[in-house]
Amino acid sequence: MNAPVVNVHAPQSCATCSRTDCHLSFVSRHIEPVTAQTAFVMDEIWPEYYAFLAEHRKDGDQVLAPGLLGARPVRYGWEGGGHPAGWATFSRHMTMRRVVRARGAVRQAAYLKEDEHLALALSRHLDYRAQHLVVYQNFLPFLWREGVLGGRSFDVLMTRYPLRDLHAKLDAFHVQHRDSLTIADFRAPEAVVAAEAEGLAVARRIVTPHHDIAESFGERAVWLDWQRPGPMATQKGDRVAFLGPALTRQGVHEVRDLAHGLAKPLIVFGEMLESVDIWGDLLVEHRAKGADWLNGITAILHPAAITNQPRALLQAIANGVTVYAHPSCGLAPDQFLPLSAFRGGSHIEFL
Repeated sequence: MNAPVVNVHAPQSCATCSRTDCHLSFVSRHIEPVTAQTAFVMDEIWPEYYAFLAEHRKDGDQVLAPGLLGARPVRYGWEGGGHPAGWATFSRHMTMRRVVRARGAVRQAAYLKEDEHLALALSRHLDYRAQHLVVYQNFLPFLWREGVLGGRSFDVLMTRYPLRDLHAKLDAFHVQHRDSLTIADFRAPEAVVAAEAEGLAVARRIVTPHHDIAESFGERAVWLDWQRPGPMATQKGDRVAFLGPALTRQGVHEVRDLAHGLAKPLIVFGEMLESVDIWGDLLVEHRAKGADWLNGITAILHPAAITNQPRALLQAIANGVTVYAHPSCGLAPDQFLPLSAFRGGSHIEFL
């Protein structure tokens, strides 16, 4: 059998041709090749992610964030950021005002829809050279579904539990409290849940200061430290508090059971949002969050199913207050005690 004939004069492309003295070669014309860059698609500032951006952003990288018609509100004041999605940002803020007093299902559905509009508006301004993206989690399902992340590597900045995990946690609470009208008032559409799950499965890294979320992603997790505030000027005391609001998902039923036997009324922050007052004969003192909100408090009960940003808990810890919580509080294990360790007024342990 004869050997195949190889056409040595077959046409080549500049990518495979080794000649650099040709007038068509970009090397001979001193044209710099396109350099890869990273694009950061951000939302409202978390101090932990602000520090992360400052550490990882390089010259030439792109930062996209919401902005109100060219203005830079403090919440979107990312260093080196562009704010091209003014109308989408304006729409989100107007929607948030309109539904602020609506029931949870109405609010969450509206927020989800506005996040979608804003994600797509920002994505239209992505630089074509961006081969790696760093995106806020609330934008992930929509960027993934629209194919924006295809062909690129990407990291996700987590702002909450994945929707699938969040639903599972709320469903578990609902099984225990069938009479609650708030615990089952909203679940994200399955298409959005699935898109987020697919994106998270492919993401290169999962970046978060939330310890419980980080645990679930194993070696892909990048653990950040929560920014710790300094102590406030407060008065010492022996009172126990519940951050509220009085909702099933905040663990209000568990708090009620734990607080029985307290020598002094339980301090409660936030409104009663369940359909009936569940406190019964338990003595409570309602208190507003102000500059002196920690006065007299020595312990906080926090059995919430979900905590995205434990800012109040971090402030309490800075003031020497003991926090009793579930791992879902997001704090490092050495920053809180399990709720089973709480012994009411007779014995309170200090961290």
